[in-house]
Amino acid sequence: MSTAPHLRLADPPPLAGADLYARYAKYVARLGFRLLGRDDGLDDLVQDVFLAATAAKVRSANEHEARGWLATVTVRLAGRVLRRRRLARFFGLDEGPDERLLSTGASPETVTLMAQLYRRLDAAPTAERLAWTLRYVENEPLDEVARLCGCSLATAKRRIAAVQRLVTETDDEA
Repeated sequence: MSTAPHLRLADPPPLAGADLYARYAKYVARLGFRLLGRDDGLDDLVQDVFLAATAAKVRSANEHEARGWLATVTVRLAGRVLRRRRLARFFGLDEGPDERLLSTGASPETVTLMAQLYRRLDAAPTAERLAWTLRYVENEPLDEVARLCGCSLATAKRRIAAVQRLVTETDDEA
């Protein structure tokens, strides 16, 4: 009885930091901007995501896996930024979204509506805000929202519904 050597596929090498950044920096920045609702803190968020990727020596031959890992880290770090902002607002150190920071070449009416939306989102708990933003701004499917938020599908649905009620309130109800 002969024993054939077992072939073992080697783990893919870590993606070089420059390659990873070149491929995904715009994606991470876009996702971060939408989660945070404004530019301040965005550069630091993007830098922290790629520092985490370098420290973790992200390995993936699969483009979808690397992107998913970066999205998960972006959501978690954005949550930290949003919690710090909430604390700063509590102490009067953060005034909320500034329409100048939301301006992305959109019409003045759109920028005003975006500022109003993000003011309402600022009132929501961070976990709920992240879930709602992933679902309705990023158009992620519910199972992906749950995965990115690190919760069950039912919890993701509850979080989204809670913010949806807040977002759709009319001004006279608020």
